[in-house]
Amino acid sequence: MQTQAPKGQYRVIGVDPIDTLTSPSGPLWKDCETFDEARDFADHNGELYLSVYVYDDAGNVLYETGHHRESA
Repeated sequence: MQTQAPKGQYRVIGVDPIDTLTSPSGPLWKDCETFDEARDFADHNGELYLSVYVYDDAGNVLYETGHHRESA
């Protein structure tokens, strides 16, 4: 899965301890117009996934959340 978002956008990707990359439903995945929208979407889904990341259009991680963060 490509982490780099389309130019000027932000990509949210969430992964679970179960292998979501090969699951029929796949991992959480959404492109957002703004960082705030991406962060809010990540936070909203953070309890459902082990890790949720927000990437910029260069493929850099800008934000991370998920239910693993609560136990750290």
